[in-house]
Amino acid sequence: MKRSTIIKSLIYKTVERFSVKGLGFIISILLARLLTPEAFGQIAIVNVFVNLSQSIIEGGLSTALVQNKNTDDRDYSTVFYICMAMSVVMTTIVFFAAPFIADYYSSPEILMPLRVYAFSVFFSSYDSILTAKIQREMRFKQMLICSLIATILSGSLAVALAFSGAGIWTLVVYYFSHTVISSTAMMIAVRWVPRLTFSVKRAKELYSFGWKMLAASMMCSLYYDLRSLIIGKRFSTEDLGYYDRGQQFPFTVNFALDASVQLVLFPVLAPAPANVASAKAIFRRTVSLGNMLVAPAMVGLAAVAEPLIRLLLTDKWLPSVPFMQIICIAQVPGIITSSNLVAIKSLGRSDIYMKLEFIRRALMLFVLALTVLLFDSVIAMAYSYALSAWIDVFIAAIPNKKLANYGIADQMKDSWKIFLAALIMGAVVFAMNYAPMTLLLKLCVQILSGVIVYIIMCWLLKIESFRYVLNMLKGLKNREEAI
Repeated sequence: MKRSTIIKSLIYKTVERFSVKGLGFIISILLARLLTPEAFGQIAIVNVFVNLSQSIIEGGLSTALVQNKNTDDRDYSTVFYICMAMSVVMTTIVFFAAPFIADYYSSPEILMPLRVYAFSVFFSSYDSILTAKIQREMRFKQMLICSLIATILSGSLAVALAFSGAGIWTLVVYYFSHTVISSTAMMIAVRWVPRLTFSVKRAKELYSFGWKMLAASMMCSLYYDLRSLIIGKRFSTEDLGYYDRGQQFPFTVNFALDASVQLVLFPVLAPAPANVASAKAIFRRTVSLGNMLVAPAMVGLAAVAEPLIRLLLTDKWLPSVPFMQIICIAQVPGIITSSNLVAIKSLGRSDIYMKLEFIRRALMLFVLALTVLLFDSVIAMAYSYALSAWIDVFIAAIPNKKLANYGIADQMKDSWKIFLAALIMGAVVFAMNYAPMTLLLKLCVQILSGVIVYIIMCWLLKIESFRYVLNMLKGLKNREEAI
């Protein structure tokens, strides 16, 4: 494949991630201003069962389609029929289980939304196959266009319904219509329809890879979704709504920053697994630069949580503030964890990656179970997530001590100054919450002050990655002047 094709594909994929996520974030803010926290808590419960169904239906097959070197049209058709058959089974189960789920959560309002939303798995399964085909063919421009069309149309419909007072149905229609529009647009762009062919042999071969991805995905989903189910049952859907909104800001920002780093790390690191010294240098630079972006963003976001939520979501969402602050702190070391995991995969050790995934999730589930047994508080659930996230950093780094000669001790040695600079910046920004200013002015002053203080601290602490960025910018300036 040509280098220019790869670069263009990466650009389109990056734009797709940032633009669609950003647009979706704006729509979610509008919906949060118009809907109640209870509606978001109810849809969070509904999403758990629909997402679980989707994971079981795909069974890692869409990933197998992308990874398999000899995927052909027969494989796509085989996976399509498997997914459709499984969709019938899972939709039927959810449809008849819906009354028991609604009764268990003492929330009759979710009965019909759950039954209706369950049918979306037919479209999302088809969409996952089309997405796999696009990924294999590196046609990310089409994916960008389809995603934008689906987000704009479904978002516009949802906002209109929210204004009309549709409640939870607003969110059901939003997610359902997004899936339908996306799959329809992708079908038109890809121009693929299943053929009347099915291969049992190929199905077994695809499942031999897919079940591993399914197992890892199920462990991850179980951990994140179980937290929502516990909060929704043990406390209330309103509490779940506050928790869900509280994690939205840090998750969205961290996803955008982390994605930009990982898009660079994997393709650069993968070609040089044999050269440990080279791999370590690339890995180390990625961790340092990633931390320099993520740490101040998460600490700063925690510091401005209250004025930000009051300004964007209104005062009715103020109970989300402590959740947002705790989860922001949990996300501070996230770039180290994800970089370690990507390094393991790119260095060709998928076997270690799979084992590590089970160990990580098992430990996180243990911390969650302990929290449920010892505490009766939603805040405690958030703190347990933060604790798990920081423990996870050390676990994810263990294999790379041997694989890349870059263990957790070295990683923390390269990171502690950045964390210190971010904490000092956060303290200064947080103190400004008590200043007598309007919300908008206060937020602007906090952001500007945070940037200035962080830059000063990076300079005073002589942070290596900061100097690297400065030298890179000076080099670009000199080139422009030379031209």
